[in-house]
Parts: sequence; C-alpha cells; structure tokens
Amino acid sequence: MNELVLKEMNQEIVAYLYQPEGNGDYGEIIYSFAKKKAEASKIADKDEYGRYADKACTKVEECVEKNNLPIKFTQAWY
Repeated sequence: MNELVLKEMNQEIVAYLYQPEGNGDYGEIIYSFAKKKAEASKIADKDEYGRYADKACTKVEECVEKNNLPIKFTQAWY
C-alpha cells in the first residue's frame, strides 16, 4: 500500500510524494510530460528494494493518462 500526496504540478512535471505502508519518510515520483514517463527521484526509507516506488510510478502514469490528479489518495494492491 502507498499513500500518495500531490506535491507539485506545472506544465513540465507532476510530482507526487509516496509513503510505503503509510509510515516513515516519503519518497518522490516525478512524471515528465516531455518523456511521458514517471520516475522515482527519491526512494522512501522503508522502500528497501524500490518495489513501492515502481508501483507508485505506474499509478502516477495512469493518473496522468486519465487526467485525474487527486491531491491525496491510497494505492492498494494484493
């Protein structure tokens, strides 16, 4: 599970903070409109192998494609 919070949005990027399992320090995901891709610019402390960052990148890309950028949301998977 990731908690995602919109940090910044402008004509070049969309930036979200992500927090694995709802605790610990946040990591950061940056979606670049030029690249049409999201990448982790900072891995969260509790994200030992970057798996949570990968999930967050996929979700941010999906949100941008759907033109739906919530201010805060929970991403869950099983």
